[in-house]
Amino acid sequence: MDDKIKSKRPRDIFNELKWKEGMDISECSIEYIHRGVPGNTKTVSGEDIVDIGHLFFTLFPDTMIPYHRILLIKYKGEKVYVKAELEHV
Repeated sequence: MDDKIKSKRPRDIFNELKWKEGMDISECSIEYIHRGVPGNTKTVSGEDIVDIGHLFFTLFPDTMIPYHRILLIKYKGEKVYVKAELEHV
């Protein structure tokens, strides 16, 4: 089974991980902007995602995070998404 991520945008990546046979969304980690915590970023596991919406993804129990706040997505430890403005930093 090919476990290479083909999608490029966060929402599409989440859907691919959730629905593609042989993939597991709980194997991903998401780093996003979370103002007010040290470093203004937070990392969560894909297993915390309860909904993949059009503009937001929802974490358990009811935290909605807009996709534009995502900085990095890793799947099985490998980077599969890096926010465009961070790629050259």
